[in-house]
Amino acid sequence: MAHEIIVFFNEFDQDCERWLDGKDILHDKSPQNLGVCGAVNRAAGMATTDYICYINDDMYPLPGWDTALAKYLGISDKLWLSGTALEPGEAAACYIGGCDYGTSPADFQEEKLLREFAAFGRPYDMVSTWTPILISRSDWAAIGGFDEAYFPGDGSDPDLAMKMYQYGCRLFIGVGSCLVYHFSRRTIARFDDGATMDPKAYFKEKWGMTWKKFFNKVIRRDSVIKDDLWEKLPHRSG
Repeated sequence: MAHEIIVFFNEFDQDCERWLDGKDILHDKSPQNLGVCGAVNRAAGMATTDYICYINDDMYPLPGWDTALAKYLGISDKLWLSGTALEPGEAAACYIGGCDYGTSPADFQEEKLLREFAAFGRPYDMVSTWTPILISRSDWAAIGGFDEAYFPGDGSDPDLAMKMYQYGCRLFIGVGSCLVYHFSRRTIARFDDGATMDPKAYFKEKWGMTWKKFFNKVIRRDSVIKDDLWEKLPHRSG
């Protein structure tokens, strides 16, 4: 499958320039921090393939993550796919906790993770909106991408999921065999002590409900997807 890797650099500086040197990577940059939403929207605007996959820069995709998602393509004309993160902290329904292979690239136990990660894969899928996400480029264009009012980025994923729901998407699939290692909020943790917008209040004002209600009552996020979903897969095996 044809693909392209697109990187957007917030707060582009000499370190970023040195990292790019000699690499043939499609990229764009800003000297200021545009936030997650602004950066991803601009990167997505450069895409030319049929699907857009958004991955946080504090995630390490594990072997087979892409083919695990690809087998679901085509089961619905409006579709949201999510991967399943392995994290050092506590477990939650849509990600797998207790997997401590380092909290930053400096102490990352890459070789150990590559030997052991397959044992963590789930034999089932969840209703999920967690990153990484994969949606078609046409759906991305139709819903307008991320709302850049969410700065630096908290709340942007629930909002994007609501946009997809309003657009008609009813399948939000967290693929249990699509695994990434997540360094747990390394991207935006530096903003925790700063004054930012209130994402929950903004979401409620915009959509007329809390994102907790949207997740729990509308799309039933964190629920296990039953086996009947497999009947819809055009290229299922077994």
